[in-house]
Amino acid sequence: MNLSLPKFELAPAKVSRKEAPLLSLAQIFEQLLALTLLVLLVIGSALAVIYTSYEYRRLFHQQQTLVRESDNYRIEWGQLLLEQSAWGSNSRVEKLASENIDMRAPDPKEIRLIRHER
Repeated sequence: MNLSLPKFELAPAKVSRKEAPLLSLAQIFEQLLALTLLVLLVIGSALAVIYTSYEYRRLFHQQQTLVRESDNYRIEWGQLLLEQSAWGSNSRVEKLASENIDMRAPDPKEIRLIRHER
């Protein structure tokens, strides 16, 4: 029994080198122009992303500031409503009217009803 592997002989490969034609100056210029254009587009896109991110953060900060101001104005409005109700309460107005300008409620004998008839 022969367990040897068969031997393959490689035929010498015929290497035929086709000489690649050299690129003309116009083709080199076109490729360089296309590459330059692509690089500029990538840089422009990166700058647009940076600007958009900056603008978003600026506007978000502005919105948060306005929300904070709105909350402060609502708090102040509530405080002013409380103050208005305190200053305009019936008991306070009656007290000031009687003390400062001697106003008083009329006696029932002093009240006269006048009817308007057509």
